[in-house]
Amino acid sequence: MTAPSSSVVGLRRGLPRLPKRAVDTWPVQFTSPADDYAAIWLQGALFTVFTLGLGLPWARLRCRRHLLQHTQLGGQALDDHASPWAMLMRQLLVMALLAGGGLAAADNPWAGLAGLTIAALSWPMLWLAAVSHRVNRLSWGHRPLAWQGRINEAWRAAAAPLGWLVGVAWAGGAWLALGRPMALSWAIGGLAWLALGLLLVPEGVWRLARMRQSGARLGPLRLRWQARRSEVRRACLVQLAQAVWLGAALAGAALVVVATAQAWLSTWGALVSWMAGAGAALIWLLVNGWQWQARLFRLVWDQTGNRSLRFRCTLSTRGLLGEHLVLACLVVGTFGIYWPWAEHRAWALRARSTTLRSRVALHSVMRHWPSRQARVEVVRERGHR
Repeated sequence: MTAPSSSVVGLRRGLPRLPKRAVDTWPVQFTSPADDYAAIWLQGALFTVFTLGLGLPWARLRCRRHLLQHTQLGGQALDDHASPWAMLMRQLLVMALLAGGGLAAADNPWAGLAGLTIAALSWPMLWLAAVSHRVNRLSWGHRPLAWQGRINEAWRAAAAPLGWLVGVAWAGGAWLALGRPMALSWAIGGLAWLALGLLLVPEGVWRLARMRQSGARLGPLRLRWQARRSEVRRACLVQLAQAVWLGAALAGAALVVVATAQAWLSTWGALVSWMAGAGAALIWLLVNGWQWQARLFRLVWDQTGNRSLRFRCTLSTRGLLGEHLVLACLVVGTFGIYWPWAEHRAWALRARSTTLRSRVALHSVMRHWPSRQARVEVVRERGHR
C-alpha cells in the first residue's frame, strides 16, 4: 500500500482510463437477512428504553453498521467507524435546547418561542457536524471517505427554509395571541407565505444536497452534484401533490370507517373512530416520509459523479407507492412491531437500485487510495521519527 502522497499524484496527473468507450458497471449488492436486522433493531430498542434514551446512539450505530457491512460495491463492503459518544453529545445538546425552549414556554409563551427559534437557528451547525462526523468515518473496503464543508456554506444553504419556518412559528404565535382572528388579510397573508415557502424550501434542499454531495471525496476523486434547481422544484411539487391526494383518499376511508362504527358499534364507536383517524394519519406520515426519501435518494445519487465515474439510480418512486402503502399498513396494524422489517426493505430497495459506472479501473482508484490501516501506520512512522 502506497503512502498518502500517491493520492496527490493521482489528482495532478489523472487516473489511467479504460480504453475508449469502455465503461465498467458495478451494481450495489445488499446481502442482509431481514430477520437478522430486526433482531439487532429490537435489541437496540430495548437497550435504549433501559438506558432512558441515552443508549440511542449505540443502537443507531449498530443498526447502521449492519446495513453498511452488508452493502457491497465492487466486491468491497461499506462500514461506519463513527463514535457513539459524539452522537450522544449532539443528542444531549438538541435535547437541552428543546427542553430550554419548553421550560421557557411554560412560563412565558413568547420566551419559549424565542428559545425554540434559537434552537432552530443552531440547526446548520448541528447538521454540518453530523454530516462531517458521519461521512468522514465511512469506509469502502477499509478505505476512508472524506468530506469537507464550511459553516458559512451551511448557513447560506439553510437560511431561506429556516427563515420561512421561523416566520411560520412567529406568525402562528401572533395569530393565537390575537384570539384567532378570521380575517381576510390573515388568509391572504397565509397563502402568500405558503407560496413563498414553495419557492424557498426547494432552494434550501438543492443547496444542502449540493453541499453534501460536492464535498465528498472517494480517495483521489472528488464528486460533483449536477442536478438543476428546476428538478428539485419539480420533485417537491410532485411530492406535495401526492401528499394532498393521498391525504384526501385516506381521510375518505377513515370517514367511511367512522360512519360504519357509529352506526353499528354504539359501545365501541368512539374508540374505533379515534383509532381510524390516528391510523390514517400515521399511514399518511409514513408513506410520505418513505416516498420523499426515495425521491430524494434518486434525485441525489442519479446526478452524482465526475468525469471518471458516475452513479446511476433506477429507483421508481411511482412504482414504490403501492409497496409503501402496504408497509405503512403493516407497521400501523402491528403497532410498530413491523418497523425494522419495513426499514430493512426500504434500504434494500435503495441500495439495489444503485449502480456505479466507471471509466477508470477500480484497482487504479484503490492503488491511489490508501486504506485506513495504512494511514494509521504512516502516522505511527512519522510519530516515531
